Amino acid sequence: MALSDALLKLSNHSKELEQSIEATQQKNDARIEARRVELQSELDDAAERFDRSVDSAADQAASDWAEAQKSVSDAFESLRADARSRHAEWSAKRASRAADVAEADAIDAVDFAIYAIQEAEYAVLDASDARAEADLKAT
Repeated sequence: MALSDALLKLSNHSKELEQSIEATQQKNDARIEARRVELQSELDDAAERFDRSVDSAADQAASDWAEAQKSVSDAFESLRADARSRHAEWSAKRASRAADVAEADAIDAVDFAIYAIQEAEYAVLDASDARAEADLKAT
């Protein structure tokens, strides 16, 4: 085989290789495009799942926040109710103590009235005695 025949054969093989590479590239381009379309669909699905997950997490966070606010609100309302109850209890105790003092004052007033009546009775008897003695001396 002569050098020119070998170079021609090499040139033909190079052209075939070039054509194969072009065919492969075209075939790969078609596969790449098909894969790109497939990946885009998968990415769209993943984005939808992510959006749903984010929405679900946001809904859960909003629900948890509302529950936390209600819990705090309920706790403060319970504290307020306890304070109102203690205040009512203290008011009742204060009113009871005031009633006890008023009753003691009434008892003291009644005792004083009894004492005043006894003093008045003693004064009446003393005045009667004095009148009797004065009448006796006048006669």
